Amino acid sequence: MTSEKIFRDDSYLAEIEATVASCLQNEDHYEVVLDKTIFYPHMSGGQPRDEGTIGGVKVIDVQERDDEIVHILNEPVEGNVRLSIDFGIRFDYMQQHTGQHILSYAFAELFGGNTVGFHLSESYTTIDLDILLTEEMVDSAERLSNKIIYENKNVTARDYAYDEALKLNMKKAPVELERLRIISIENYEDNACGGTHVKHTGEIGMIKVTKTEKYKKGTRVEFLCGQRALDDYRVKNKNISNLSALLSCKADMLLENLEKTLNENKKLNKDISALNSKLNEYKARELKDEAVVMDGISCVLNKSDADVKELRDLCSKLIEGDGCVAVLVSEIDNTCNLVIGQSKNLSLDIKSVFEQCKAIINGKGGGNNYLLQCSGDLLKANECLELSRNSLYSSIEGKI
Repeated sequence: MTSEKIFRDDSYLAEIEATVASCLQNEDHYEVVLDKTIFYPHMSGGQPRDEGTIGGVKVIDVQERDDEIVHILNEPVEGNVRLSIDFGIRFDYMQQHTGQHILSYAFAELFGGNTVGFHLSESYTTIDLDILLTEEMVDSAERLSNKIIYENKNVTARDYAYDEALKLNMKKAPVELERLRIISIENYEDNACGGTHVKHTGEIGMIKVTKTEKYKKGTRVEFLCGQRALDDYRVKNKNISNLSALLSCKADMLLENLEKTLNENKKLNKDISALNSKLNEYKARELKDEAVVMDGISCVLNKSDADVKELRDLCSKLIEGDGCVAVLVSEIDNTCNLVIGQSKNLSLDIKSVFEQCKAIINGKGGGNNYLLQCSGDLLKANECLELSRNSLYSSIEGKI
């Protein structure tokens, strides 16, 4: 048998009595077919399924197989049952889906853009257009869409024979079927669609485009309708109000003030980097003065609380001149950092020392035979220093 699809004729019906035609167990779930249903099948025409219960049992999925609607439940049901859907979710999908028809119409009417893709999710909706868009084009389509909403036009659903449907005001030819369900927006457009829709455009509330991006050879447009658009506005308005308070300026001055703050921070960071570089010159000089000198080679082994970037900068300054080998370690934010380097006139096997230390701290990183760095999650900086000291001293002594 084929279930009577009540949602096609009445999108607003949230409860109904039905009779179980079959209830078959399939592994750990039950597949239920009814004599009639108000449940919309999942992703049929790009729209998600309805949420709800059958005979008090939660419906975990709704599938369309050929022309039949199959309800998936975790428990069996039989006889006469009461169907109940979450109308809040249903109405949200009705707002988004009818809004999509209107927005697609606007892009087609104004710019000849055809909708070649549509996706309705639980949090956003997208359409894919076969044209590239400018900001001005999006603004114009959004304005026309909301004008149609404010006019509160009638939205009707009706079945037509295929030949009759071709005589309607459709922007693109429908799939060739014996019968077509056409959604008509009064005075504007007709579109073949099996989804659930509002009765009047005013019920959509508003349409707001939130994002556009180039997609294939056209444009993907992300938008929100109704309650989703209002919720999005509330969040963004709150964020803007908080930012305005934080920067002590009006909302229309936020961009200017943020750019000013970012530029000031960029300059401050540049100044800090310059000061740190100068400070590292003094540190390098001090560490060299305190270094153990063997066969004319200054051996610097030091532990600090610097991050790996600071260690690398300091090591680079230490090995700028001749005759210096340096092993610098730090433990910060549960991370052990290691940098090993040597002057260009030396040929010690620091890579071997580095690999042994890297294994000790479970580190990741590398470099060349003059400068190497890594960071690991085992805090064993002192072990690295001890191993490096013994290995380097032995290596230098072996050359004497």
